[in-house]
Amino acid sequence: MPVDLEFIAKQFRVYGDFVSARPYRSGHINDTYLVVLNQGGLPVSYIFQRINHHVFKRPPELMDNITRVTGHIRAKLESAGVEDPFRRVLTVIPTREQLSYCKDKGGNYWRAYVFITGAHTYDTPISNEQAFQVAYAFGKFQEMMVGLPGPPLHETIPDFHNAPVRFEEFRHSLKSDRYGRAKLAGPEIDFLTEHAGLFDVLPGLVKKGKIPVRITHNDTKVNNVMLDDETGEGICVIDLDTVMPGLTLYDFGDLARTTLCDAAEDERDLRKVEINLSRFEAILKGYLSAAGGFLNKTEVSHLPTGAKMMTLLIGMRFLIDFLDGDHYFKIQREMHNLDRCRVQFKLVRSMIEQETEWSRKQR
Repeated sequence: MPVDLEFIAKQFRVYGDFVSARPYRSGHINDTYLVVLNQGGLPVSYIFQRINHHVFKRPPELMDNITRVTGHIRAKLESAGVEDPFRRVLTVIPTREQLSYCKDKGGNYWRAYVFITGAHTYDTPISNEQAFQVAYAFGKFQEMMVGLPGPPLHETIPDFHNAPVRFEEFRHSLKSDRYGRAKLAGPEIDFLTEHAGLFDVLPGLVKKGKIPVRITHNDTKVNNVMLDDETGEGICVIDLDTVMPGLTLYDFGDLARTTLCDAAEDERDLRKVEINLSRFEAILKGYLSAAGGFLNKTEVSHLPTGAKMMTLLIGMRFLIDFLDGDHYFKIQREMHNLDRCRVQFKLVRSMIEQETEWSRKQR
């Protein structure tokens, strides 16, 4: 269906004449638009997003999480006297009814944010310094979430990083094989089955009380941190849909997954998919510079475990979606999700091969 962004903009407390709207960023889940309004002769930009309510089934709870988290961070920034706090945390724009979201005639949920100027995101870091900044930003985000007042945050996607549950989903998808695709993914199915024991390690540590459940981002891709155009500093963590109770090791693991290799997430030439050890050192230093003060010793020692586990998990999710007919992740070509899966599994192989060197860099 065509999107009437001019109508959507009128539902929120933004003012001025509608000028233009265009798709912005290439996320897998939600639809994002850059909307420009004429305010007193000046073009002012805003971000509008259509929330995928098939993935996030309770958008009001999701937006309750986001308003609590962003309000808490802003209060901390202002209390600390940080310059430009509105560039360092997302600003949710309320509707004219003072809600954090609106619904269009088709039943779609929409939200709006102030556009952060003078900063951009990158799909992969172009330097170790950028990787350091992204890691520091996510570590700082976790540190700011310590002590969030009020009840626990809503679980926006149940069992999102629950690897044992996800593995059962994989087994079900493989058994049903509704689209006859299992024969196309034999090596990937074998690799996953061989390494599935990795999924039990961190849940086991939680059960033993050795690592705690904290508030985490749960989608720590490189392009979810905005970097200042002038200083290169990581100034704002974005895409807060999956902020909820989780493990710090899942966040660090997903960060490692998306920073340690310069190849694209859907690279078809697997010879290009290799771990960059100096990049690992950069994200380790950046992350611990911000988060090292509150992590316990077991969390720190299992950071590489988190990297392997999360990379294997994301590869499995791509494989599940491939087997199920590509209903979750957006695809641009046939076999796209299988290509993504292959990249993740190649990264796991590379991580396993580099384990000794990783441990040395941790010390």
